[in-house]
Amino acid sequence: MALTKKELREIESLVCAAKKGDADAFGEIYDKFVVTIYRYIYYRVSKSEAEDLTETVFLRAWEKRKSYSKQKGNSFNSWIFRIAHNAVVDHYRANSKNEVVELTENIPLEKAGMDPVQNLENKFEQAKLTLALRKLPELQQQVVILKFVNGFENEEIAEIIEKSVGAVRVIQFRALNQLKTLLDRKEKRLSTSSPLRQGFGGQQA
Repeated sequence: MALTKKELREIESLVCAAKKGDADAFGEIYDKFVVTIYRYIYYRVSKSEAEDLTETVFLRAWEKRKSYSKQKGNSFNSWIFRIAHNAVVDHYRANSKNEVVELTENIPLEKAGMDPVQNLENKFEQAKLTLALRKLPELQQQVVILKFVNGFENEEIAEIIEKSVGAVRVIQFRALNQLKTLLDRKEKRLSTSSPLRQGFGGQQA
C-alpha cells in the first residue's frame, strides 16, 4: 500500500488542518484509512470487536492528533497503524485470546457476484486462516496482516513496527513457515476426522 508523494502531501495537509480542530479534514482522513485499519484489526479479533476497535483507533487518533509530528521515519500512515496496534494489544490484555471466529457475509476481500458455493468455501478458508493467524506470536501476526492483507511494502512495515527491513523479512519468513505448518496440520485433521467431509466423500449418486 505504498502511497504516492501527492497522496502523502494531501494527508499531511489534512492532518495539519485536523490538528487545528478541523473535523471535516479529520473526516477525510477517516475515509482514507478506515478500510485498511479495519482489515488490519479484523483478523486478530471477532467481527463485532473489530468494528468497535476501528472506531476506538480513530477516536484515539483524534484525541492525540496534536501529538503527531512528521519526522523522518514517522509518517502519519505508520503513526495511525501504531495506534491500531496498541488498541489490539489493549484488547488482548483485557480479554481472552480464545475467541470464536464468526462466519459472516462481511468477511473482507470477498468478491462480488461470486458463486454461492464458492462464497461458502472462501468463508471457510478465511475462518481457518484467521484461527491459524491468532496462534502466531503477536509480532508475526502483525507483519503477515500488514503485508498480505493490507498490502504494505516491507519498508512501510518496518516503519510501523519500528524494526529494520531485514528484521521484517526474517519475521515474515518465520511467520509464513509457521502458518503453513498450522494450516497443514488443521487440513490433515479435517480430512481424517470431519463427519461433514466423510459424509460428502461417502455419498452415493
